[in-house]
Amino acid sequence: MTTGKKLANNVVYQQALGQHHTIACENCSMNAICQPVEADGQTLDLSKNYLNKKIPVNAQAPDTSQRHTQVKNRILFEENTPLTSIYAVCSGVFKLCVTSKDGYEKVVGLRYPGELIGEDALFLENYNYSAIAIGQSSVCEVSIEQFSSCGKLVPELQQNLIALLSKQSYVRQSNFQSFIGKKSADSLLAAFLINITKRNEAYTGSSSKLNLLVSRNDVANFLGLRRETLSRVFAKFQKEGLIKIEGKIIHLLQKELLCDLANFHS
Repeated sequence: MTTGKKLANNVVYQQALGQHHTIACENCSMNAICQPVEADGQTLDLSKNYLNKKIPVNAQAPDTSQRHTQVKNRILFEENTPLTSIYAVCSGVFKLCVTSKDGYEKVVGLRYPGELIGEDALFLENYNYSAIAIGQSSVCEVSIEQFSSCGKLVPELQQNLIALLSKQSYVRQSNFQSFIGKKSADSLLAAFLINITKRNEAYTGSSSKLNLLVSRNDVANFLGLRRETLSRVFAKFQKEGLIKIEGKIIHLLQKELLCDLANFHS
């Protein structure tokens, strides 16, 4: 393979992975338990004992010798396995999936930079879904065992964790409410686009553009729509000038109209 072809394939591969900069710490949900704490008049930074930063969750490189290449996703943790850590997404995107008894995979959530994964397992002590990286992503990891040990020594850490979980509960409820009562495919997709763009604004710096790294199949699965129905609504939105699609980049051209369709306002 020539150098030019190698470079071209590498560019395609990087685009397929959706590589981006990592989110700033101040915009991350995990920030509350990563900062130094005040205890007995001293400032203590215990995070190095329980925090691992910016761990890559790498996709498997495609075989460029094949005509059709595919980037394989990586599992961060699997459903029904014991809780060991909670995570914050630094870059990329993760889909959360549960598997039915008959083997059907249902996408129950998506996590973007700055959002937590696995925190809801703190009560059950087992992960109640599988977390799968889309392309190449990265996470910060908090070891629950090590964090608990530090929390016994410095109770302020436990208080910060409670504050973090309270905020995350509010965010999860807000995201859930975005899709409540949306009966038509149009309103579901409009709500999805507005919700995801808003959640990614601190990361992307844009309130009207998003990089939809997840596949159309995964989006349809998450919204409970047929793949054909989702494609039809995407085409309809673009024809009506509500959005502009450039590969995986989606521009929200008529945000207010999309909000009207979704029955809420940004």
